[in-house]
Amino acid sequence: MSKTLTSKQYLSQLNLIYFAQAATMLIFAGVVFSLNYFGNVGGNMDEGTSTILTYSLAGVVVTGFSAAHFLYSFMVSRIDNHLPLQKKMPKFSGAVIVRSACLELPGMFASVVFFMTSNIFVLLIPVFTGVIFFFLRPTTFSIGEDLNLSSDERALLNDPNAIIAEFEARQKK
Repeated sequence: MSKTLTSKQYLSQLNLIYFAQAATMLIFAGVVFSLNYFGNVGGNMDEGTSTILTYSLAGVVVTGFSAAHFLYSFMVSRIDNHLPLQKKMPKFSGAVIVRSACLELPGMFASVVFFMTSNIFVLLIPVFTGVIFFFLRPTTFSIGEDLNLSSDERALLNDPNAIIAEFEARQKK
């Protein structure tokens, strides 16, 4: 049994998932900041361990942002242009979720490093990542560009009532 989604429903659901990931990262950073500064919890780390965590964070940031770019590009390039739009969009959802998960990881790890080291500057990473989330959000224009949609497919994507996605629903046993 398949479930169809209109353009409005599809974009609403995709953006809800996308921004929930960004909000989780930013809320976690806010909670960690509050615990550290107002609750005097965390931050008891020797200098050697603090340095190791900070360098590890730099590696996680580079890896996470690189993976977000390359995995997203790879997954989008694997979507067949000859498929109908209803089959392309579920594959595109997967690519967006993978990209946002790769972006979320450095922000979450930065919050953990801040909690352990009390180095306030590492909290710039979740804020910067939040800005990146905003700029990379899935819009009708960015979806059309990323998937190289035809003018007819773009018209369907821009029509809020057009059915643009078809998902296979799981059967309950």
